[in-house]
Amino acid sequence: GSSGPFDISIEVSGNARALQSAIDNTLDGGRVIVGSWYGNADVSLKLGIDFHRSHKTIQTSQVSEIPADLSRLWSKQRRFDFTWELVRQVKPSRLLTKIVPLAEAKQAYEALDRGDEIAVAFDYSP
Repeated sequence: GSSGPFDISIEVSGNARALQSAIDNTLDGGRVIVGSWYGNADVSLKLGIDFHRSHKTIQTSQVSEIPADLSRLWSKQRRFDFTWELVRQVKPSRLLTKIVPLAEAKQAYEALDRGDEIAVAFDYSP
């Protein structure tokens, strides 16, 4: 099967390869939350028999709005503060697959588009 170690996976890169990885690394019966936007691009995923039998759920997330019943508890500032706390805990920089000079941005975006890289950061040093 295609069961991984996570109950919930959150994909925010907008890279189809990362979304497939999130699906593959989520436990059977788990949930994949898609917080990224893929624009008008077609995305090809492996959703065959293994996926069907896994009972995984793919759920979209729109970060600019929250359900009305939560809006009184979760102000924009509280969401902002909580998000930065999670960033400090998760340390997403450890997920970078490449760091490139800004002059190589075009090639880096092309590599991301092809799925050759999952997460790229730019070095702004002169």
